[in-house]
Amino acid sequence: MALTFTDVFKQLPINSKLIIPPQKPDIECILDSNVEVEITKKEVIDTPLNYPEDPTEPLRKVILTGKVKIIIKYSALVPSQKVHAAHFEVPFCTLIEWPDGPPQGTPITVEPVIEKKVFKREDERKIYKALLIRFDVYR
Repeated sequence: MALTFTDVFKQLPINSKLIIPPQKPDIECILDSNVEVEITKKEVIDTPLNYPEDPTEPLRKVILTGKVKIIIKYSALVPSQKVHAAHFEVPFCTLIEWPDGPPQGTPITVEPVIEKKVFKREDERKIYKALLIRFDVYR
């Protein structure tokens, strides 16, 4: 079955700091990163609101939850075993407006697209992360 893009999407920024776990050594520099998005819930829901441009059209939304799995590979400030990896999971939850969307419970597919990923070492234990993830809705 071929999926059809609905022209419905949302960009979700996820910006914050990551703290290296206490059992890991301090960071010298970041070598590489890997980001995966896992969607755990995607559901069309009805709302009691109407679409402003057409008051007869109900405003539907997609509720979306999941987690972003991040692996940071870095060189450590230790003489032995210079390369380490720190694993992080960042939860997310968002709503996507879908003015002419299908009825509640309609099966959909949501594809995440990582548009931007920036990881910057702030000090020996902290990494600033800036992610921009676009969620495209298909049916």
